[in-house]
Amino acid sequence: MAQNGLARELPQQTPGATTPVHKTTTVATPNPSIKTQRVSFSMFEKVLCVGLSLVVFSLAIMLVSTNITATNAESELQTVQEKVSKVQAKNTSAAQEISELSSRSRLNKIAKQYGLSLNNGSIRNVYK
Repeated sequence: MAQNGLARELPQQTPGATTPVHKTTTVATPNPSIKTQRVSFSMFEKVLCVGLSLVVFSLAIMLVSTNITATNAESELQTVQEKVSKVQAKNTSAAQEISELSSRSRLNKIAKQYGLSLNNGSIRNVYK
């Protein structure tokens, strides 16, 4: 039914023809006569790029500097630990020598050498 003259004619389909499921689109080829122009960066975009580049560069430099500082501190720590080990070895050696020199047999030997006698009641060992 056509109301108010709004009827339209439907395309007729031929009995053997099939309608494509997907519509094919044609690729538009660029027209060489039309020149495209690039939009230049605004001043804000330029400043933003330079600022971000500086931040990244400074962070990289700080990372390298921190690595170098950590390596130097590790080296100093190792040097100090070696010195501590040497001093501990000397202390152990000195303590062993003290115990050998203050042994009762050595004291008896020295006392006999100088003609002295030991009285066990009057001997005191003093340790610091």
